[in-house]
Amino acid sequence: MTRSERLQSADWLTLTDGEQIEWHGRPSLFRIAPQVAGALLVAIGGAVTISLLTSLVGAIPTVVHLVPFLIGGGLLTVVVLQWYRVQYVITSQQVYIKRGFLSLDVDQIRIGRIQNTTLSQSLLERLLGYGDVIAYTAGSDTLNIEFESVPDPSGVNRTLSELLGQPETEAAPV
Repeated sequence: MTRSERLQSADWLTLTDGEQIEWHGRPSLFRIAPQVAGALLVAIGGAVTISLLTSLVGAIPTVVHLVPFLIGGGLLTVVVLQWYRVQYVITSQQVYIKRGFLSLDVDQIRIGRIQNTTLSQSLLERLLGYGDVIAYTAGSDTLNIEFESVPDPSGVNRTLSELLGQPETEAAPV
C-alpha cells in the first residue's frame, strides 16, 4: 500500500466523491536536525565522559555505560515522534492539518474559505529548501492554516493558489 493510499484510508481524512489529494507532506526533516544532533551529542558525549571516568576511577558497572545511549535514544525518539505526528494535506476541496497519535487534532478548512496565502522563508530556509505557507481564511475570528517548515514551500503555495484560482463549482463539485 502506497503512502497516498494509506492516507486516503485514514479515518481523520474525509474525502468526498471526486475529491483528489493534490499535495501531502510533513515538516522538513531539516527542522529537527538541531534536536537530532543534540540527542546524538548527549549519547556520544556521555559515552566519552563515562570512558574517561572509567580510566580515572577504575571499574564502573556495565549498566552505567548504557545510560548515555538510553538518554540519547530517548531524546531522539521524542524528537522524531514530534515531527512524525504532524501531517499536512491539500485536496481539491479542503486543507487539513493533522497533529497527534493517541489524541488527535485535525484542522480542516474548505478551499472556498481561503482568501489568500503567504510564503515565508529565512535565508537558511531558502538554502535548505523549506519554509512556511499560511492560508488566511475569511472572517476575523476564523482559523488560519499554517504549513510550518514544509519542503518546497513554493510548490505548496502554487498548489493552493491554483486551487484558489478555480471557479467555486470546479473546486467543490456537488
